Amino acid sequence: MIEKKTIRRSFYISDFEEEQDFLSTQHNAGWRLTDTRGKKYFFEKCDKEAAIYQIDFNPKEQRKSEYVQLFTDFGWEFVAEKDGRFYFSKPALQGSEEKIFSDRETKLAMCRKIIKRKLVQLIPLTVISIIISCVLALNMFLYSFFPLGIIFIVSLIWLGGLVLTLYSTKYLSGFFKLKKIIENMN
Repeated sequence: MIEKKTIRRSFYISDFEEEQDFLSTQHNAGWRLTDTRGKKYFFEKCDKEAAIYQIDFNPKEQRKSEYVQLFTDFGWEFVAEKDGRFYFSKPALQGSEEKIFSDRETKLAMCRKIIKRKLVQLIPLTVISIIISCVLALNMFLYSFFPLGIIFIVSLIWLGGLVLTLYSTKYLSGFFKLKKIIENMN
């Protein structure tokens, strides 16, 4: 029977380098990644060996089979996919430091894809939150503008928007981190 374990960790997409190190460390300790869902990483026991894990971001620009085949042709094993992140592994050769992004341009392109996708998600949430806030502010000045029941429902929606806005600060910190990675490459 194969021994398995699950580790719950949270990595923002801009933390891809830390996540890769975490997965490589687990593999080096004898735990091979089999899948990831949400914040959970599923491992199964394997021989302790040096392995490299790399994460690429592909927001469905290419068909999955062609995309995975491209990396397989270069010796990478496809491990899992989560939210547009593709996890690949490869045995580490002594003295070599293999990476999917062997040059500055491809790493820059990946960071820009991440920023573009996250901005597309963040902008509508921000606009909705601003509209709801404006409706509530209007109602404060013109009390009879809406009945109380609608105000209550809109207030709940606004609270949800507020939570999303607070969550978006995590996105912003990720943007700054990616920007720093890009600047360090220049």
